[in-house]
Amino acid sequence: MMRRRPVAVAVAAALLIAGLFASCGGDEGEPLPPLASPVVTIGGTEGPDLVGGWSEAAPMLTARSEITSALLDDAVFIIGGFEAAGGNSDAVEVYDPTADLWQPVAPLPVKLDHAMAAVVEGRLFVIGGYRVFGGEISSATYEYAPLQDAWTLRAPLPLARAAGVAVALDGQVYVFGGVGPEPAVPLAYDPATDSWRRVAPMAGPREHLTAQAVDHVIYVIGGRWSGANLATVEAYDPASDGWKPSSAMPTARGGLASAVLDGRIHVFGGEDLAAGSTFAEHEAYDPAVDGWTASPPLPTARHGLAAESVDGRLYVIGGGEEAGFSTTGLVEVFTHGE
Repeated sequence: MMRRRPVAVAVAAALLIAGLFASCGGDEGEPLPPLASPVVTIGGTEGPDLVGGWSEAAPMLTARSEITSALLDDAVFIIGGFEAAGGNSDAVEVYDPTADLWQPVAPLPVKLDHAMAAVVEGRLFVIGGYRVFGGEISSATYEYAPLQDAWTLRAPLPLARAAGVAVALDGQVYVFGGVGPEPAVPLAYDPATDSWRRVAPMAGPREHLTAQAVDHVIYVIGGRWSGANLATVEAYDPASDGWKPSSAMPTARGGLASAVLDGRIHVFGGEDLAAGSTFAEHEAYDPAVDGWTASPPLPTARHGLAAESVDGRLYVIGGGEEAGFSTTGLVEVFTHGE
């Protein structure tokens, strides 16, 4: 059984130390094994189809869904969520894509699902979430220090939130949507002053949504409200504190994840509560043309998942293969084709 060790100043470098992670799977330098059909093309909605292949990487140590993720020093942090045994989780695990290895680090101070996370200038923040599923919503903000492998409480959210999304941009953390008081009102956190403020509201409330920043604009995508999936896309400009509508996502869905590759926002998976099903759809949004392109679908449909972009690859992690409560430790990797 691997023992938890403190994360070094550079998280990714610490994960490469030989011999510490034999129980986590994968050998440093080995190529990721391809899945059965590495190249798939499907119909597009804007411009040429995106071509690429999927492969599978080492699974998480703990199967979880309704997780949150963050990228720090090219290491992927997977935080909280639900565990297969039931109940929410304080587990925090770190993945090194170079070595295809996982390790646990200091757990969250409390168990959380549907939390939000972002990194600003090497500082990792975990925000909100459910302390009790469908019950108590957290207003806490925690900061993780890799050198000390420890968590510190920071200024709380002025409005408690769960199942929203956090995005870092230009030294600030923005929280959009979710469940809680005034859910259409985004909140902005300044790590330099450890303070929160409100910003201009969205067109309407959404939860289980996703968002990414491209060229100093944040694109807030999909989600659901009152059980109905949404295809809504809105673009927020922090410089003007203003919003404008963007082209709707081809497949309306909540419980999805996203990551940025080559200037496009890739959106993965999701859940249809009414139909009791999950999505394999993978659609990419290009802000330069305000258009969407269909992309090779996830090999495994799921929701409540996480996605991160590292060195030209998109890592799609965890979630649940069945609508409602289910968990997986699966990691699938998308590599853009030529």
